[in-house]
Amino acid sequence: MDAEQIYEEFQPKVRAYVCGKIQEPHDAEDLVSAVFMKVIQKLDSYDPAKASVSTWVYTITRNTVTDYFRARRNMIAFEDYMVDEAPPELTDDALDSLADALMTLKEKERDLIVLHYYSGQTLKTVAEMMGMSYINAKVIHKKALESLHAFYAAG
Repeated sequence: MDAEQIYEEFQPKVRAYVCGKIQEPHDAEDLVSAVFMKVIQKLDSYDPAKASVSTWVYTITRNTVTDYFRARRNMIAFEDYMVDEAPPELTDDALDSLADALMTLKEKERDLIVLHYYSGQTLKTVAEMMGMSYINAKVIHKKALESLHAFYAAG
């Protein structure tokens, strides 16, 4: 099966599953799109000996929905924590310093940091988006944070 056939056959089922779990229609639509982006990205690694296409697509769908709720839970917990605190003011100097620090990273490290912290994606989601294993994403994340720490310690 190619990506187009998979989309045509499974899109209604994926949409029904996602819409049954996600209340917000725009978020549901985004997740359906995300599922099929992952299907396209991972199609070369699909192994019919391990699972049927439907099981494979369902697993990607379920994991995408789980990641969505995990990210929302973390965001809600963060928002609850920040309710009584005024947001810190970022000066132009602080933003320039952050930009300088990010530019010291390799492109892959910088992309991972931006997707994880700025876009609020989980490392697992970032790994999938960047086409790498979760373990590799964790290693790159740790190395990038160490590099940023060293940059600020030296400056």
